[in-house]
Amino acid sequence: MDKWITAVIYGLGQGGILFLVSLALSIGYGLMRVVNMESMLYYTFGAYVSYTIMKVTGNFFFGALCAFGIGAILGFIVETQLLRRLYHKEMMFTVSATYSVFLIGIGFVQFIWGLNPKPVAMPIDKMVRIIGVSIPVYRVIVFIVAAVVYVLITLMLNRTIAGKAIMAGVDSRPQVEALGINVNKIFTVTFVIASGIAGLGGALNAPMMMVGPYMGFDMLLLSFITVIFGGLGSVKGTALSALIMGQVMSLGGTLWSPLAFIAPFLVMFIVILVRPNGLFGVKGASYAG
Repeated sequence: MDKWITAVIYGLGQGGILFLVSLALSIGYGLMRVVNMESMLYYTFGAYVSYTIMKVTGNFFFGALCAFGIGAILGFIVETQLLRRLYHKEMMFTVSATYSVFLIGIGFVQFIWGLNPKPVAMPIDKMVRIIGVSIPVYRVIVFIVAAVVYVLITLMLNRTIAGKAIMAGVDSRPQVEALGINVNKIFTVTFVIASGIAGLGGALNAPMMMVGPYMGFDMLLLSFITVIFGGLGSVKGTALSALIMGQVMSLGGTLWSPLAFIAPFLVMFIVILVRPNGLFGVKGASYAG
């Protein structure tokens, strides 16, 4: 029983990381209706920045803050200089363009930090007992951070004037702009925040794995599964599917190690058969199209 309780709690941490990293993909489609595959670049750079700051200063949490900043900066550059030029294009064109940015970014990562994986020390090595089982405090913190991010993003989208303008601008851009609201600016700010969160996800995941130049490829696949399962463009769906995927990987790996890699695909396949748009899918074309 202790083994299964441990797996469930570890799954919450995995789900938290999946949500943080998948949020940029979800918001990218939810706002611009573009599949921004370069979002894993923010995740990768965030992990490497946290590694570098940790190595130089020994302060992991400052490194995590810098990882958020580098993700936000990269997101701002990509959204303003590339994505705005792709809103009228077909989806396959945007996928190819953003994936190319991702590959170029990986080249910069290799040039700056090399090819060898880098270890990041666990910032908190204390344990806490939950339901009689000892769990690393750090994994609990990761889940709490993800939960706080979800609450803040949800409140921003549903309870603020800017959030209501964002949601209205997705389907009624001309009407919103007629009210004197700069939709591009609001969308950019939201996208930048989501990109920063992806960088933060990379920083938080760094101590639980080796930081390597190709770490974004594995996460890209898992993130796609997460957002498709939850429904492209739905923050709520992304959060729920991330929690489910975290449990599927953790419990599946505990039952039989290959299930940690196979089970997410099986779950997505079953859900898509029943609900082709995912749990909370968003229908529609690019707002600029």
